[in-house]
Formats: sequence, structure tokens, C-alpha cells
Amino acid sequence: MTHFDVARRFLDIAEKYAAHPAIVMENEHVTYNELLQLTQSWLALFSGHQQPRIAIALPPGAAAYAAMFASLLSGGTYTPINLRAPEAKRNSICSAFQPDFILAPAEEAARLSRHAPHAHLAAAPNDSPPSSIHQVNRDDQPAPAYVIFTSGSTGTPKGVVIGREALNHYIAWALQSLALTSDDRVSQYANIAFDLSVLEIFATLCSGASLHPASGLGDRLRPARLIARDRLTVWISVPSVVGIMQHAGDLTTANLQSIRRFTFCGEPLLPAHVEALFEGAPDAEIQNTYGPTEATVSMTSIVFDRRNAASACRDSVSLGHAIPGMAVHKGEDGELLLSGPQLADGYLNDPVTTARAFIVLDGPDGPVRAYRTGDRVAFHDGLPYFSNRLDFQIKHKGFRIELGEIVAAFATVGYRHVCVFTNEAHLVAIVEGAPTDDVMTLRQTLGRQLAAYAIPDIITAMPTLPRNENDKIDRLAIMARFQQSLPRTP
Repeated sequence: MTHFDVARRFLDIAEKYAAHPAIVMENEHVTYNELLQLTQSWLALFSGHQQPRIAIALPPGAAAYAAMFASLLSGGTYTPINLRAPEAKRNSICSAFQPDFILAPAEEAARLSRHAPHAHLAAAPNDSPPSSIHQVNRDDQPAPAYVIFTSGSTGTPKGVVIGREALNHYIAWALQSLALTSDDRVSQYANIAFDLSVLEIFATLCSGASLHPASGLGDRLRPARLIARDRLTVWISVPSVVGIMQHAGDLTTANLQSIRRFTFCGEPLLPAHVEALFEGAPDAEIQNTYGPTEATVSMTSIVFDRRNAASACRDSVSLGHAIPGMAVHKGEDGELLLSGPQLADGYLNDPVTTARAFIVLDGPDGPVRAYRTGDRVAFHDGLPYFSNRLDFQIKHKGFRIELGEIVAAFATVGYRHVCVFTNEAHLVAIVEGAPTDDVMTLRQTLGRQLAAYAIPDIITAMPTLPRNENDKIDRLAIMARFQQSLPRTP
């Protein structure tokens, strides 16, 4: 794995499978040769800048993916920006990253450039690519591969800096694990600013397989229809997408018969998900993986089929074993600690938070750098299972959310005391005071500050929120009252 290089691998694959479809969307079919030409064009734009910083605020598709490869080939660093994220977050990312290039639709590029006034703006690559393409080799310290921004406790995005060797190690493992070939057709359901897209994009386009991004709202609301229409062989997503398919009544053999592998990451996979998937795709394999953004997408894995699924399931599906080169450690209070070459360099421009999250352990062969996940795990039969978070940071619908960010948003609309928590698959907010008669308007107001996935599914009120002996809001008491208020199943 140590000699594997993502950018070099892409060049080899693009040459080998030049006429093969690389990207397939409803209105866009791009061959590997055409994707390589787009990469050349972006690379021509970046030439002349040493280790350029590139903000990619483009919709999923060939232009965005080519820009990522061009960034790696140029020796630069990219950050992806989700065009559907709240404007304040997009602006904050651009301000923190200070890109040399902003790749975005014209209106968005102009808006972002107010926060990075020296950046070059481009909505599309140059028309005249160079006659040849090669990877820039520099003698100085290599720039990171990319920076993914997540939310901090105050709502200010934190930039997780992922090095090139971390990315190379992860994709080298992913290619072996997924065993993709040019016959595979792989989903691209995650937005490009969610790091699960790193697996979808780089593993697929470094293997000669074809990548099938979700095309519009229809594919996002009915993802199983995308599987059936494009006869996908590999599906990658967060587990909650299974619930979307199930709710739509789409987990049928007719829709899923082409799938050979489901791969999940980002939140707990439940036995109910597994059972529903095997009902529709009895011959498929399911892979559950685990890893925070700070460990380059995922670094544990377990693969099973219908015959041995029970051995991986308890209240949730096991997180699996550490992938080669990575290691898991059990810290205080059952906290899961991670070490190995996929650990992030740290947080962009934030040495204090970096020092708190990345610590040094005493290993048998000397000091070991490790990351504190904040996740509590329990081991059964040698396999780790997720228990809960040690803090109030959660994952909901595959996205990391700081509950303090939601509380702060409620405060701006007059609710000073709010308790936010998850109950099964729902994000719940209970406010202190009189209930609002217009929840829809409240949701719209919150949507100006919060991403859609961070707006609570259930919003209700209590005249007075219970307090504990320290006069702090008693979360456990509130959660218990909410649970008692739910209708009981006969």
C-alpha cells in the first residue's frame, strides 16, 4: 500500500479504459478519456501556482471529479463545498480555506469570492488543455490532499486536513476490499462535501468502473429506483438511506437484483436494515465500515452475507476489524481511540483543538499518535459495537451534528432553553415555553442557519424544562418524559 498513489493510478486507469464510461448520469455520459481531458484542462488552469488551494463548489459530475484529480496532480489541496449547505457555512469555509481558485457556477463564485478576494474564479475548465499530462513532483513538503469541513460546537466549521499518504492508504485498501472491475457500476449518492464521497469517487475512478451520481431530487428520494434504472452493482451510503428505500416500498428484488455489495458508513447500521436488504437482495454482501472524518472516511470493516449475518449483529451491526495498517485502542470510559497512517494532520489553523483531539499513546514500540473519537464502544466476541457518544456531538442521517449548534439556532428565534436529542431515527427538540402553532415557519427560519439534516424532525414544547441539582437542564429527565409521551404499541 505504501507505494500506491491515487493520482498516478487514475492516469493509468484512464489510459487503459479510455473508451469505457467513467460517469453516467441522466444527462451526462463521460468516458475515461473525456474525464482525462477535463482533468488536463483544470490542470492547465492551476499551472503556475505552487501547491494551489482549490475550492470546488460544483454539483456532482465530471467537472467536479476532474477538478479533484487535477488538484492532486498539481500538488495542491482542494476543499469541497456543498452547494445545498446554508450560505453562512459556505462563506465560512471559503473564508477559512482562502483558496487560490474557486470553481463554482458564476453567481456562487462571485458570492464566495467576497470571502477570498484574491482567488481566481472559474465555472468550467480551460478550453485548450496541454498535449500531455503528468503529476507534479516537488522537493518541498507535500501539500495535504484535501480539507473536509465539519461543524464545531459553536457552529463554526472545522477543517479536517487529510494528507496524501492518508488518502493513498485508504483508497489502496478500498480497491482491494471492494474488488471493483470495469464491469461494476457504483453509486455516488453522498454530496461531495461529505467524506463518504471520497470512497465513491476515488475508488470507482481508480478501478475502471463507472460512477453513477444521483441525478436530481427523484434519485435522492427514490434511490432504489436509481439502482434499478442503472443496474448498479455496488451501493455506498449511510444506513439511513435504507430507511428511505424502505419507506418508499422500494426494497424489492426487482429493484435490487443487480447489487452484489452494499457498503455503509457514517452511522450505526441496524439489524432491521440488514434484514430488509437481504429480503430484496438475498445474494448480496453487506459491508459495514466505521471511521470519523479524522481517520480518512473509514478504518474498520466487516463483510457478511445472509448466511452469517447473525454473527455480526447485536443491537447494531459490528464496526468490524481495523483495516491493515490501522489500529483501534480502548481508552478511558470505553472511548475508541484510533491510530495509523490514515489519521488527519489535524484541524486547519486550529492547533488547540488539534492538540485536544490527537494524543500520544505509549505503544510497545514507542509513542503512538492516536485520535480520540468520542465514541464509546463495547466489545463482544472480539468485535467492537457502537454504544454512544461521550459528548453531545451526534451523527444523524450520516452527518455529524453538534447539538449546541441547533440550540444556538433556536436561541436566535426566541427559545433560550432547548433540549435536543435523538430518539431512534428522529432528531428531537423540546423547547421551554408555549408551543408554536406554526412549526413549518419555525423550520423555515431555522433553515436559514442550519443544514436540512440538522433541523429537528420533531419540535415540541414543555412549559418548564426539568433542571438538575446544579440548575442545569436535566437531559435524562426530559428524554424520559418524551419517551413516556409516545404512543405505546399494543
